[in-house]
Amino acid sequence: MTRNSAMLLRLFQLLAVVLMGVQLGVSYAHYMQMPGKLLLPLDCYILVQNQVISYKVKLAFIEIPSLISTTLATILIRRHLKSFLLTLVGLVCMILMWLVWALFIQPLNQQIDVWTPLTAPNNWADFRYQWHFYHLVRLGIALLGMVALTSSLLVGTRVKSVVEQKVTLT
Repeated sequence: MTRNSAMLLRLFQLLAVVLMGVQLGVSYAHYMQMPGKLLLPLDCYILVQNQVISYKVKLAFIEIPSLISTTLATILIRRHLKSFLLTLVGLVCMILMWLVWALFIQPLNQQIDVWTPLTAPNNWADFRYQWHFYHLVRLGIALLGMVALTSSLLVGTRVKSVVEQKVTLT
Protein backbone atom coordinates (compact mmCIF):
# COMPACT_ATOMS: atom_id res chain seq x y z
CA MET A 1 0.00 0.00 0.00
CA THR A 2 1.43 3.37 -0.97
CA ARG A 3 1.72 6.23 1.48
CA ASN A 4 -1.14 8.09 -0.25
CA SER A 5 -3.37 5.00 -0.14
CA ALA A 6 -2.58 4.53 3.54
CA MET A 7 -3.46 8.16 4.28
CA LEU A 8 -6.73 7.84 2.37
CA LEU A 9 -7.51 4.63 4.21
CA ARG A 10 -6.97 6.29 7.60
CA LEU A 11 -9.15 9.24 6.52
CA PHE A 12 -11.99 6.96 5.40
CA GLN A 13 -11.68 4.84 8.55
CA LEU A 14 -11.83 7.95 10.72
CA LEU A 15 -14.87 9.25 8.86
CA ALA A 16 -16.56 5.85 9.09
CA VAL A 17 -16.09 5.69 12.87
CA VAL A 18 -17.08 9.30 13.52
CA LEU A 19 -20.16 9.15 11.31
CA MET A 20 -21.23 5.80 12.74
CA GLY A 21 -20.80 7.40 16.15
CA VAL A 22 -23.24 10.15 15.16
CA GLN A 23 -25.74 7.53 13.95
CA LEU A 24 -25.28 5.61 17.19
CA GLY A 25 -25.91 8.84 19.10
CA VAL A 26 -29.15 9.51 17.24
CA SER A 27 -30.30 5.93 17.87
CA TYR A 28 -29.39 6.28 21.53
CA ALA A 29 -31.36 9.54 21.70
CA HIS A 30 -34.45 7.69 20.45
CA TYR A 31 -33.88 5.09 23.16
CA MET A 32 -33.55 7.78 25.84
CA GLN A 33 -36.78 9.47 24.67
CA MET A 34 -38.74 6.24 24.66
CA PRO A 35 -39.90 6.05 28.32
CA GLY A 36 -41.32 9.57 28.25
CA LYS A 37 -42.87 9.29 24.81
CA LEU A 38 -44.61 6.03 25.70
CA LEU A 39 -46.48 7.86 28.48
CA LEU A 40 -47.73 10.73 26.31
CA PRO A 41 -51.40 11.00 25.41
CA LEU A 42 -52.20 11.05 21.69
CA ASP A 43 -52.34 14.82 21.19
CA CYS A 44 -48.99 15.41 22.90
CA TYR A 45 -47.40 12.43 21.15
CA ILE A 46 -48.39 13.78 17.73
CA LEU A 47 -46.96 17.21 18.58
CA VAL A 48 -43.68 15.81 19.87
CA GLN A 49 -43.31 13.22 17.12
CA ASN A 50 -44.09 15.46 14.17
CA GLN A 51 -42.82 18.87 15.15
CA VAL A 52 -40.48 18.88 18.11
CA ILE A 53 -38.37 15.82 17.22
CA SER A 54 -37.99 15.83 13.47
CA TYR A 55 -34.81 14.46 11.91
CA LYS A 56 -36.28 13.92 8.42
CA VAL A 57 -33.69 14.73 5.72
CA LYS A 58 -30.99 15.81 8.18
CA LEU A 59 -29.78 12.26 8.75
CA ALA A 60 -29.16 11.75 5.03
CA PHE A 61 -26.25 14.18 5.40
CA ILE A 62 -24.74 11.72 7.88
CA GLU A 63 -25.80 8.34 6.51
CA ILE A 64 -24.77 8.85 2.87
CA PRO A 65 -21.20 10.02 3.65
CA SER A 66 -21.03 7.27 6.26
CA LEU A 67 -21.85 4.60 3.68
CA ILE A 68 -19.42 6.09 1.14
CA SER A 69 -16.50 6.40 3.56
CA THR A 70 -17.02 2.91 4.98
CA THR A 71 -17.31 1.40 1.50
CA LEU A 72 -14.06 3.08 0.45
CA ALA A 73 -12.33 2.00 3.68
CA THR A 74 -13.52 -1.57 3.08
CA ILE A 75 -12.09 -1.54 -0.44
CA LEU A 76 -8.76 -0.04 0.64
CA ILE A 77 -8.23 -2.42 3.59
CA ARG A 78 -9.17 -5.61 1.72
CA ARG A 79 -5.65 -7.08 1.93
CA HIS A 80 -5.67 -7.06 5.76
CA LEU A 81 -8.15 -9.81 6.53
CA LYS A 82 -9.08 -9.04 10.16
CA SER A 83 -9.47 -5.31 9.59
CA PHE A 84 -11.28 -5.98 6.32
CA LEU A 85 -13.81 -8.32 7.93
CA LEU A 86 -14.47 -5.93 10.82
CA THR A 87 -14.87 -2.98 8.44
CA LEU A 88 -17.18 -5.08 6.29
CA VAL A 89 -19.30 -5.88 9.36
CA GLY A 90 -19.52 -2.13 10.03
CA LEU A 91 -20.60 -1.51 6.44
CA VAL A 92 -23.21 -4.27 6.59
CA CYS A 93 -24.53 -2.75 9.83
CA MET A 94 -24.91 0.62 8.13
CA ILE A 95 -26.80 -0.98 5.27
CA LEU A 96 -29.02 -2.89 7.72
CA MET A 97 -29.73 0.31 9.63
CA TRP A 98 -30.82 1.99 6.42
CA LEU A 99 -32.99 -1.00 5.49
CA VAL A 100 -34.72 -0.99 8.89
CA TRP A 101 -35.44 2.69 8.42
CA ALA A 102 -36.63 2.34 4.79
CA LEU A 103 -38.74 -0.79 5.27
CA PHE A 104 -40.20 -0.24 8.73
CA ILE A 105 -39.60 3.19 10.30
CA GLN A 106 -40.24 5.44 7.32
CA PRO A 107 -43.61 3.84 6.46
CA LEU A 108 -44.63 4.38 10.10
CA ASN A 109 -43.35 7.97 9.95
CA GLN A 110 -45.45 8.62 6.85
CA GLN A 111 -48.57 7.42 8.62
CA ILE A 112 -47.89 9.25 11.87
CA ASP A 113 -47.03 12.49 10.01
CA VAL A 114 -50.63 12.91 8.83
CA TRP A 115 -52.33 12.07 12.11
CA THR A 116 -54.32 14.56 14.08
CA PRO A 117 -55.96 13.73 17.40
CA LEU A 118 -59.20 13.21 15.46
CA THR A 119 -57.82 11.12 12.58
CA ALA A 120 -55.38 8.82 14.37
CA PRO A 121 -56.39 5.16 14.31
CA ASN A 122 -57.78 3.56 17.46
CA ASN A 123 -54.67 1.39 17.71
CA TRP A 124 -52.30 4.37 17.47
CA ALA A 125 -50.37 3.11 20.50
CA ASP A 126 -49.48 -0.06 18.56
CA PHE A 127 -47.90 2.11 15.86
CA ARG A 128 -45.97 3.97 18.54
CA TYR A 129 -44.63 0.72 20.03
CA GLN A 130 -43.62 -0.53 16.57
CA TRP A 131 -41.84 2.75 15.88
CA HIS A 132 -39.86 2.47 19.12
CA PHE A 133 -39.17 -1.24 18.59
CA TYR A 134 -37.58 -0.62 15.19
CA HIS A 135 -35.51 2.20 16.62
CA LEU A 136 -34.25 -0.20 19.29
CA VAL A 137 -33.31 -2.64 16.52
CA ARG A 138 -31.38 0.17 14.82
CA LEU A 139 -29.64 0.97 18.11
CA GLY A 140 -28.45 -2.64 18.44
CA ILE A 141 -27.22 -2.68 14.84
CA ALA A 142 -25.49 0.70 15.30
CA LEU A 143 -23.76 -0.53 18.46
CA LEU A 144 -22.51 -3.66 16.70
CA GLY A 145 -21.33 -1.55 13.74
CA MET A 146 -19.52 0.90 16.00
CA VAL A 147 -17.74 -1.90 17.85
CA ALA A 148 -16.73 -3.52 14.56
CA LEU A 149 -15.42 -0.29 13.01
CA THR A 150 -13.52 0.69 16.15
CA SER A 151 -12.08 -2.81 16.45
CA SER A 152 -10.92 -2.66 12.83
CA LEU A 153 -8.78 0.33 13.77
CA LEU A 154 -7.36 -1.42 16.82
CA VAL A 155 -6.50 -4.59 14.90
CA GLY A 156 -4.69 -2.53 12.27
CA THR A 157 -2.76 -0.61 14.94
CA ARG A 158 -1.74 -3.80 16.72
CA VAL A 159 -0.48 -5.41 13.53
CA LYS A 160 1.48 -2.29 12.61
CA SER A 161 3.11 -1.99 16.05
CA VAL A 162 4.10 -5.68 16.07
CA VAL A 163 5.70 -5.30 12.63
CA GLU A 164 7.56 -2.17 13.76
CA GLN A 165 8.84 -3.97 16.87
CA LYS A 166 10.20 -6.87 14.79
CA VAL A 167 11.96 -4.45 12.45
CA THR A 168 13.67 -2.57 15.32
CA LEU A 169 14.71 -5.79 17.07
CA THR A 170 16.47 -7.26 14.05
